[in-house]
Amino acid sequence: MKSYQIDGRMKDPEIIRAAVEKVCKSKRKKHGKPTGRYKKARRILAQLDKYAARTLEIVLDTEAQSKAERDGETITPGTFPLAFEPAKVKTFVRRCECSGKVRTISCVPIYPDQIIHQLMVMTASPSLMRGMYQFSCGSIPKRGTHKGKKKIERYIGKCTKVDRSGIKYVAQLDIKKCYDNIAHKNLKDRLRKKFRGYLFLQFCELVISAYGKENESGEKIGLPIGLCTSPWFCNFTLTPIDFFLLQEKKVGCLVRYVDDMVFFGRNKKELHQTVRDVMEAVKSAGCTIKENWQVYRFAYRHKASGEIRGRALDVLGFRFFRRKTIMRKRNALGISRAARRIKKKKMVPVEQARSFMSKIGCLKHCDSKRFYEKNIKPFVNIKKLKEAISYESRKQYRACPV
Repeated sequence: MKSYQIDGRMKDPEIIRAAVEKVCKSKRKKHGKPTGRYKKARRILAQLDKYAARTLEIVLDTEAQSKAERDGETITPGTFPLAFEPAKVKTFVRRCECSGKVRTISCVPIYPDQIIHQLMVMTASPSLMRGMYQFSCGSIPKRGTHKGKKKIERYIGKCTKVDRSGIKYVAQLDIKKCYDNIAHKNLKDRLRKKFRGYLFLQFCELVISAYGKENESGEKIGLPIGLCTSPWFCNFTLTPIDFFLLQEKKVGCLVRYVDDMVFFGRNKKELHQTVRDVMEAVKSAGCTIKENWQVYRFAYRHKASGEIRGRALDVLGFRFFRRKTIMRKRNALGISRAARRIKKKKMVPVEQARSFMSKIGCLKHCDSKRFYEKNIKPFVNIKKLKEAISYESRKQYRACPV
């Protein structure tokens, strides 16, 4: 594994300023009303140079404290007053609109915690992405669901024309509560191999150790959902699993979306053995595979009867067949119901219009013309919704302080 020295970037005033700006600009109003975090972010942006200088002082004090600890010096309270100490995490429960899953979301103060987390991500992300599998999607810039979708469609189309046996069987795996079970020791050991120096690793040590719980063996595990560092640490932890499947098991068309994995194969018994090997491989990271993993025959048309047999691949919010891609049934049902709710209203709130437009964004990425003609066009005037959203956006932009 190639290692990188990025401590100098952590102290770069331009990167620190960009991190402060990015965190504060990401705070939005809620239902058109300014929240406490939004107001705090506006105050920081109004004094951007001051807070960037303070953040640099925190980084330098943390570096000095880390050096003193390594040299065995006695550190009295108040010797390094600005050294970074992670704030106590606050949590709230949120139900996911698409899947209905209940998540415990963690949050920390904007200054200094969120800014320090963003600085770590901006500093380390170029190095982390160099060794990452290109179709490891989710929580990575420019690697969303559509990147994985295009990879699967290209593979299915290519194998259909050249060698049909390449997509005969498909395996689907899901890691059980991935964030909650990532082992701190394994993650820290891999970070020490990836990065040289002490400053960045010191921040990683502080952030990782501040959150988590102990498992039955007494080892600390878990990353909090909601912090911008957690998705990067998670993908970094699971990267060896990607290359184990690609290089040792030589599976076809591996796509991993955070903790969901999909790959194809010619032989059902070999895929079952591959799944068992993956189960052993993820144990080093402290994780386990869910019991509902599947290996099944991919959808195909029977020559004699002409019927579609086997099963379509249901992943990334889409259902993949050999010659078409459609929406997941649950998503289609949600869009249909939302369209009918809009039909009943004389005036549609802008927030509801924005929510509906975001939901139907997936229609242009799949074979959904008949669905649109039947379930959306008779109930919703898309042009009027766009005009309302555009008008509201212009109004907010004019009211935004310069």
